Formats: sequence, structure tokens, C-alpha cells
Amino acid sequence: MDSLINIGIVVTYILLFVSVAGAILFPVVQTFGNLKKAKSSLIGIGIAVALFLISYAVSPAETGPFYEKFNISPNFSKVIGGGLVATYIITIAVLLSVVYSQVSKWIK
Repeated sequence: MDSLINIGIVVTYILLFVSVAGAILFPVVQTFGNLKKAKSSLIGIGIAVALFLISYAVSPAETGPFYEKFNISPNFSKVIGGGLVATYIITIAVLLSVVYSQVSKWIK
């Protein structure tokens, strides 16, 4: 009975790997298959990557007692700070776009 359970677990892992690989590879193949249709999506991904790189560059690599308590290195602290700065920028951009949308509706 043990060997039957082990075979089931192995088959499950294989099927999980195939499904995850398919979920990742299929959109990539479709994207590179027709770059004209995927241009706006690729621009959005590029903007998101650039935003995170800028956020990472401006975030400080400081550590303190809290970081030492959880054994967080200065580099990882910089990644955390970059994520927070990017989140703040995106939140402000969304709020400004909502305000702009409402004001433009009132004007019309």
C-alpha cells in the first residue's frame, strides 16, 4: 500500500510541474508569437520593472534592532524599502487618476 501512495504522490508532483510549466510557458509563447498585439502589455511590464528599479535605487539600506531581530540583511532591507516605495508611488498614481477622472466627468 505504501508504494501505491508513493506512486500517486510522484504522479501528482509531475502533473503539478507540467501544469505550472504550461501556465508559465503558454502566455510567453503567445506573447512572442505576436509582438504587435502584446506591445501595450510589454510596455506596462517595462514600466512596472522600471518603477521597481527606481524605487530600489532610492530606498535606504538601513538596519536597526527590528531588522537584526529577524536577521534581515541590508540588501534585503533595501528590497523591502523598494517594494514599499513602489507601493506608495502606485497608490498615489491611482488616487490621482481617480480624482482626474471624476473632475473630468464633472467638467463635461
